[in-house]
Amino acid sequence: MESHETRAAKAFLAHHAFVKGLALRHAPWPGLAEDILQQVFVEFLAKASRWDLDRDVRPLLAGMTRLVALRHWREKTRALPEAMRRLADHVRQLAEGRVDPPRYEEELTALRDCLERLPDKSRSLLDLYYHAEVPTREIASRMGMKVDTLCRAICRLREQLRVCIDRATPGDAAHA
Repeated sequence: MESHETRAAKAFLAHHAFVKGLALRHAPWPGLAEDILQQVFVEFLAKASRWDLDRDVRPLLAGMTRLVALRHWREKTRALPEAMRRLADHVRQLAEGRVDPPRYEEELTALRDCLERLPDKSRSLLDLYYHAEVPTREIASRMGMKVDTLCRAICRLREQLRVCIDRATPGDAAHA
């Protein structure tokens, strides 16, 4: 009779292509899909005795793959300053709607370049809002603006950054 670990390994291998596809989809950086795939395999085997292998394990593998990818995302962005991390997260959310897989390293480089090109007042506004996490009412007061004007300015800046990133990253579907 097969051990539970052997059965778990066979169950994983039966769904290898499924997990690999999810890893490619959820990988926060190009090239991390294999790392995610291997980590899911290790964690699946480590907890093999917990799983009912007679049932469909795809939902379990899908959840594990998303969690491992999220851990990789947190690990990769931990070293970034908070403002960059929040903007990168926003870029990631925008990228989820794209047909092509996101290219985060290219997008982060483009984001840094786009931020450098912004006027000082815009950079200050983004710094206060994202990095210092100053409430919008206080930022508006400091900058002599109304709160609703400030909110619209932040939205416009996010949109400008998105357009700038899209223009700066080659191979985007919009440029094809």
